[in-house]
Amino acid sequence: MSIRKENNYWLLALISFTLLYYAWIFIWQQNDFMLATGGSLLTFFGVSLSSIWLWRAIVQSASQKDRQMYWILLFSCTSFYAAAEIIWFFVHHFLYETSAFSGLHYFFYICSDVFYFLACVQRIWKRGNRSLLIKFIFNVGVLMTVSLSFTWYYLIAPLIEQETGSFFSLASILYFPVADLFLILCGFTFYFGGNQFFKKRTLYVVLAAMLIHFMTDAVYFTELIQGLQFPDHLVDPLLLLPMMLVGYIVLVDREPATMPFQTNENMEHQVSIFQLALPYLFVVLLFVFTAARSNGIDAISIGSGISILLVIIRQFIVIADNHRLVRQYHQKTVQLELSEERYKSLFDHHPDSVFSFDLKGKIESLNPAGIQLMGSSQAALIGSPITDYIEQEHLADVEKNFLTAKKGIVKSHQFTIKNPEGNSLWIDMTHIPILVKNKLVGIFGIGKNITENKANEEKIRFYAYHDYLTGLANRRQFEAKLEQAIEQAVQKQTSFTVLFLDLNKFKQINDQYGHEVGDELLSAIAKRIQDFTEEKDIASRLGGDEFSLLLTEVDKATAHKKISALMDLLSHPYSINHLELTCIPSIGAAYYPSDGTTLSELLSKADLEMYRVKHGDTSNSH
Repeated sequence: MSIRKENNYWLLALISFTLLYYAWIFIWQQNDFMLATGGSLLTFFGVSLSSIWLWRAIVQSASQKDRQMYWILLFSCTSFYAAAEIIWFFVHHFLYETSAFSGLHYFFYICSDVFYFLACVQRIWKRGNRSLLIKFIFNVGVLMTVSLSFTWYYLIAPLIEQETGSFFSLASILYFPVADLFLILCGFTFYFGGNQFFKKRTLYVVLAAMLIHFMTDAVYFTELIQGLQFPDHLVDPLLLLPMMLVGYIVLVDREPATMPFQTNENMEHQVSIFQLALPYLFVVLLFVFTAARSNGIDAISIGSGISILLVIIRQFIVIADNHRLVRQYHQKTVQLELSEERYKSLFDHHPDSVFSFDLKGKIESLNPAGIQLMGSSQAALIGSPITDYIEQEHLADVEKNFLTAKKGIVKSHQFTIKNPEGNSLWIDMTHIPILVKNKLVGIFGIGKNITENKANEEKIRFYAYHDYLTGLANRRQFEAKLEQAIEQAVQKQTSFTVLFLDLNKFKQINDQYGHEVGDELLSAIAKRIQDFTEEKDIASRLGGDEFSLLLTEVDKATAHKKISALMDLLSHPYSINHLELTCIPSIGAAYYPSDGTTLSELLSKADLEMYRVKHGDTSNSH
């Protein structure tokens, strides 16, 4: 069951309880004891239920002091009312004092009203907008003046004329109509303030409780001063109902708001024409009443009436203009908020890192992607220069590009940063000037982590000149290095050796055990060749089972020794997938400059020698 539906059942229960009270009055109207006893018990039960709701609200709002204080004041209101009802019952039945306005119970009734009024004042003080409250005070001042005039004429003045008792007795009688005027003050303040003070449904309950309380008091005191014979107990259920509604406020306040809570800044534009017109209508009402009560209508009365009417019409024109300006202001505010929300959404949810820098290059803000990229907390990053995180070799370029952006030019560049783990990350950042009214106020930086792209680029460049399987140089790189060796040998008058290797019986191994074993065997052979090669030499895989080596500054005599050592190294068995495999190579050699002085001559000679060895009686070339 939803909270709102449950609350509707509780409201129906409160109304039914009030009707039950009236049923009790109807049944026991001839028996004063049963009538008073049942009425007191029903009142005590209803107010106690309200107090229980309020106590739960006090406990649940312990972390919200202002909210808790509001519930404490209302709880005090219902508690004092319950205590007053108990005391009155004992006074009425055991002390035989029938006056409802004397004794200790009367003090408790007054305390109940005081705490109710304090709760209203606390809510107005904590949630009221100063500017709006000033206008409320003047509006309510008009309403209070008119209300006080009618109350004095119809209620207070007759009481003063009729009362012959003490000043305290007179003050006791006048307390309730005066208190109701303060209640009207709070009610109008809540009415004008609307959602600033309460959620919509909560406001309806608060105003309903105030209205029922005021109307019940008005009926009671009108009956008192006019001498009407109206049974007092018929008013009691209507005095109880506002006390129960005070507790019901707790239940309604739990409901989710049907509209966003209105902030102080945007409340004023929602004030209705009726709300604005109400104070002036009261003024007109008071003037008409005054004119009607006077001895006659003269020129002064007519002139005063016309003047008041013109002032009111003029005020309405001013109000209409103000409302138009307020609506325009509100529309612009909504548009600005919408624009800010769109910017914030783009900023926060952009998949790339977005930074906002001041003109000195310090980080003013960054989005979640930027925080994740930098690998630090937002608090640690805000206010720190971006250059603190850029690696030294890129600092000059970054500062140069930042200066370019400050000239209003969009500029992209790449640099590396060090994250907290010590890893270098490549960033591609575009600097965009932030212009406000054509004035540069900062720089946006939209950065993308391209570390993976850089790694892929490096891999592509590597395999453009290296064999994918073995990691050795490929034919392209080997021929380029051979060209360089020829140029250097010409300049330095040195010699070098080129070796071609072909693996005997590799095809049979590959066919018998599969390509996976063949690939692992090639990798193992390449590893031994790489270990054999000195730093100034180069080893390559030409393709298939053919390899080549460039031994720089190695003459023919030295080359024979190296070839023998290489043959011995490669002839040892290989352990591949629990297999012992032997793959002895055939090696052909070409010597610079005796076997050729060009790339093609040397390659052809080495290839020819390799095939001679492969198909001859020996497995080596000398």
